[in-house]
Amino acid sequence: MPTPEETDVLQTAALANMWMPTQDWGDIAEAGVGIMSEGDGVRVRDVHGVWRYDGSAGLMLVNVGHGRQEIVDAIAAQLSRLHYADTFRYGTPEVIRLAEKIASLTPGDLNRVYFTSGGSEAVESAMKIAYQYHVNRGEGTREKFIARRGSYHGVTRGALSAGTSRVLGRELYEPILSDNVRFAPHPYLYRDELGSTTPSENAVRSAEAIERIIVEEGPETVAAVIGEPVSFSSGVAVPGDEYWPMVRDICDRHGVLLIADEVITGFGRTGKWFAMEHWNVVADLMTVAKGLTSGYFPVGACIATDRVFEAFQGGPETTFRHGITFGGHPAGGAAGLANIAIMEREELPANSARVGAHMLSRLRELRERHPSIGDVRGIGLMCALELVANRETKEPLGSIDGAVKLLGAKVLELGMITRVGGNLSLTPPLTATIDDVDAMVCIVDDSLSFMEREIGMA
Repeated sequence: MPTPEETDVLQTAALANMWMPTQDWGDIAEAGVGIMSEGDGVRVRDVHGVWRYDGSAGLMLVNVGHGRQEIVDAIAAQLSRLHYADTFRYGTPEVIRLAEKIASLTPGDLNRVYFTSGGSEAVESAMKIAYQYHVNRGEGTREKFIARRGSYHGVTRGALSAGTSRVLGRELYEPILSDNVRFAPHPYLYRDELGSTTPSENAVRSAEAIERIIVEEGPETVAAVIGEPVSFSSGVAVPGDEYWPMVRDICDRHGVLLIADEVITGFGRTGKWFAMEHWNVVADLMTVAKGLTSGYFPVGACIATDRVFEAFQGGPETTFRHGITFGGHPAGGAAGLANIAIMEREELPANSARVGAHMLSRLRELRERHPSIGDVRGIGLMCALELVANRETKEPLGSIDGAVKLLGAKVLELGMITRVGGNLSLTPPLTATIDDVDAMVCIVDDSLSFMEREIGMA
């Protein structure tokens, strides 16, 4: 751990030379840059020696927890043998084995794995594959995509075109984004825009809204529907059971591909290896990243079904001409294999389901005594509290000046790092125990009580 003097030097250098997007630099300059120095299991320590629960698993990705030396050793061993090969022309043993392993875990015939450096690139790749799939089949007019309002799919140009999450600042970049994406309502019952009163009704109406867009635009113009099985950016809005089977059927009837963005939900986060398994739905393309290596090495992937892959065979004119320099990096292959081996050995998807159910139950108990909680949602170790200023009107907590910032600061002070905004989310590492979750929920409980007293809500 750095000495106090070294910490001061680091802070000065950070303020002088770093650029941390998505945050107001004025706030950072005033409070200083948070600097983490160590991680162990479900906790991280900052340079001042303070340990806190990692309630957001980094960026919803440290699935096997911090400090897994066997993954570090696997990466180091690979780098000592071969640190890079031309990934456009050659495979390496670890990358080939990782592709084989992923294909053994994915549902249905999602067997063809194209590696990228992260989630945004995986989504970008999926959108290009979806378009060229139709071109290769003689349907080049299928150039439109349907996404859902409130979704997040990444920050690269194509991925950003398919997202409207408020953290993206989409309105600023609108002039340079593609205009071929149409947006459907999100299956989000708490703030339903379709007049639904039950999860089932909301699921059906939300799926039907997608079909209406396909019909209005003309099926011959639509390439794919893209969606997160459970959207973190929309406050962990878990759709009703009818939703994804209906969307799958709609896509099939109109010749449209279905892209499941499992960058956050994949690799055990929701209690199954992949979230689409909750509804027994197989997408045509699946994007993954984050939990694939638990963040020990930057790896993402776009996974295609055999049917989609076959459309790219037959000669140079149908080849997918696309490449990412660090996609399929040998060390990434080693990291992914070691990470998945831990997940299998420790049965982490099952632990996510079991401990996540307990966490959701505990959070629902909080709603009984906290007027700032409008709704509680979750699946596996992916839960969220909808924060409101008024439960009757559903007015967001953010409408009360300073309330969200006050709550976030208190959660940090009491010993946990997590996301606090329109929602307070809890997405800890999948290694979390019942005791860990109970401690995290107690921090949330105490923090809400403090905030409610301070703003006069208690």
